[in-house]
Amino acid sequence: MPSDRALVQQLRKQNMHYTLREFSAQGTSHTRQIQSIDQVLLGPDDREAILSGISDRHTRVISLTITEGGYEIGRSLEHILKGEAPQTVFHYLALGLDQRRRDGQRGLILMSCDNIQENGAVLKAALDPCLAAIDPALPGWVEESVYFPNSMVDRITPATRTADVDALEQETGHRDEALVVSEDYFQWVLEDQVRALLPPIANFGVTFVPDVRPYEQLKLSVLNAGHSLVGFLGEAMGYRSIHESLTDPLIAAAFDQYALQEAIPVLSPLNGVDYAAYYQRVKSRFANPMLQDSTARIMAGSSDKIPKFLLPILRAQLALPSPQIDMATLVVALWWQYLDGIAQRAAWEELMDTRRDALRVLFEDSSSSAERLINYEPIFGELSGSDRFVSRYYKLIQDLQSLGVPQVLDPYFLKH
Repeated sequence: MPSDRALVQQLRKQNMHYTLREFSAQGTSHTRQIQSIDQVLLGPDDREAILSGISDRHTRVISLTITEGGYEIGRSLEHILKGEAPQTVFHYLALGLDQRRRDGQRGLILMSCDNIQENGAVLKAALDPCLAAIDPALPGWVEESVYFPNSMVDRITPATRTADVDALEQETGHRDEALVVSEDYFQWVLEDQVRALLPPIANFGVTFVPDVRPYEQLKLSVLNAGHSLVGFLGEAMGYRSIHESLTDPLIAAAFDQYALQEAIPVLSPLNGVDYAAYYQRVKSRFANPMLQDSTARIMAGSSDKIPKFLLPILRAQLALPSPQIDMATLVVALWWQYLDGIAQRAAWEELMDTRRDALRVLFEDSSSSAERLINYEPIFGELSGSDRFVSRYYKLIQDLQSLGVPQVLDPYFLKH
């Protein structure tokens, strides 16, 4: 992306090496140099080199990490139909795969590492229209030659701060502007259909399973949706980081209620995995003070995160005789409150969201913004027709406006 130019230039300056600092919740850290990158290419500057890399007969795996909002393929199709140069990952892949086919090359593995349920299948579905726009025969070749395994990757990696770079220099004498900071926890689960085609990555911590979906659902519903809950509650109560937010007993209790009473009860069981223990591990990871993960990072892109992480839990609960939806609905109400605050300040440039322009239109009239948001079909779909959900949403907004977050949470926790 054009915004990555400074990072690309820095990595080239550092001979493609960078420092990784992994922090435990106990405050210990492990620092090492990563030297496995041979080349870094930037889309706007290196189109031909990227296309050559995709079509190269030695290329066997292309892994992808795309943000939740990166699956809008309208631009890709527009550029393809107009014969323009590629600007999106789907356009690049379609052109590169077409060249492989024309060259008589074998297929490869397209390995999605995205925070999306059934990410391999979603990647293929997003790519197919672009393939057909290049050549109607191309989707058939891809169907026979290319693998799209589902996967789940879990590691909290906050945006690196200048303070992190300064601390590294002070402690080691080495300044690295491409520093990556993360927790020491790592999990990667991959569909075993491609195991025989890969290097022996199981030796390095990758777990191969027949079906990744239960792992995806657990992580997205508890960790990612939980992140949104803690982030919005923390921001509303004056905290600026996730770990500080969880020091508040009300926020910690809200997270407990969401995970243990709303999310976990509607997830598919997974042999050998204690979901309650998994949640406690997630909660301890969120509380890691060394990460300094900001509430702002977690709230960014919520129009893409909420439908993928949170709304599946709402839908599953609403299908039950006695649905538990208080905390999931509270996230939506807090999102409205956050957007309303931006609208009141006319500060839309602060909002990091792919749907910023559409959201701005929804909030042009403050008297109807709550209604217009919940009826915004691209996000909420049929949920706007659920009387139970919608009435709870309006009641929570009313209570947030008149009472404030602590008082809204108080009836759930302090009186029980």
